[in-house]
Amino acid sequence: MTEDIAVVLGASGFIGARLVRRLAGQGRPVRAVDILPPRQRLDGVDYIEADVREPIDPKIGQDAHVLYNLAAVHRTPGHPDHEYFEANVAGALNATGLAEAADIKTIVFTSSISVYGPCEQTVDESSPLKPVSCYGRSKRLAEQVHRRWLDANHDRRLIIARPGVVFGPGEAANYTHLAKALRGGYFAFPGRKDTVKSGGFVDELLSTFDFALARPEREALYNFAYPHPSTTQEIVQTLDRVMGLKSRPMTIPLGPMLLAASLFELAGLFGVKSWIHRDRVMKLVQSTRIAPGWLSANGYLFTTDLESALRRWSDETDGRFD
Repeated sequence: MTEDIAVVLGASGFIGARLVRRLAGQGRPVRAVDILPPRQRLDGVDYIEADVREPIDPKIGQDAHVLYNLAAVHRTPGHPDHEYFEANVAGALNATGLAEAADIKTIVFTSSISVYGPCEQTVDESSPLKPVSCYGRSKRLAEQVHRRWLDANHDRRLIIARPGVVFGPGEAANYTHLAKALRGGYFAFPGRKDTVKSGGFVDELLSTFDFALARPEREALYNFAYPHPSTTQEIVQTLDRVMGLKSRPMTIPLGPMLLAASLFELAGLFGVKSWIHRDRVMKLVQSTRIAPGWLSANGYLFTTDLESALRRWSDETDGRFD
């Protein structure tokens, strides 16, 4: 009989580090696996250096009960096209290879809503997959790799979560940049304010893992996002309330915004670092309107919403949103 050991691949990432902390806090034995050093070393956690792009030593999975595969190259833009496939597809092959070699019966895999592509109309888990980025394409292939592992043995279980924009302590990405831009007074809406960006708080995502694992289904596939689809304007207004600001961002036509972003990209070639990029501007223009159909149909109750989650984040980081 296997012990209740959890193996976490991608344990030094934003979601992975939060998951390791949660599992360790529950008294679970955890093996935290990543090519990068941990953000924080916790007592009782076994930290292991390994690269998911290469075959993983089966000893890492010995006596494990569940494997969480959160390892990914995800930031877009930011990587050559081939790196998304090397980390996400080859990583899926090596993760499932580890599970097979160590006889781990359950995998939780974080895919992405990028498999749907941008969507102005609401999509749910039954909607067609139309990824437009290498990240989205690589995640779609990675899902297929995990399903092939599942189909090879009827004793196995697979949970696939497709998260929207996940935010919270340690994120250092979309919401963090937005909070800093609002505080600094340099945020502007690119062309529109009604772009929908579906997503949710990192701790809520981890709660959905527990919810799915506690159910009897052999396979579960679900979108993770709050039921209420927030627009960029609503997100800005909510951050304003939480931070005590009264920002009034203007709306600048998309053309000039893209031109300005291209200048920042050009400056980057000369060593001037900036998160501003034409692809990131386009993300603020293209909606990702995702419905959490499976979670809602199966009675999952969200314990946070956009504002309460942002307040929890602010409280944990003393308002820094880092």
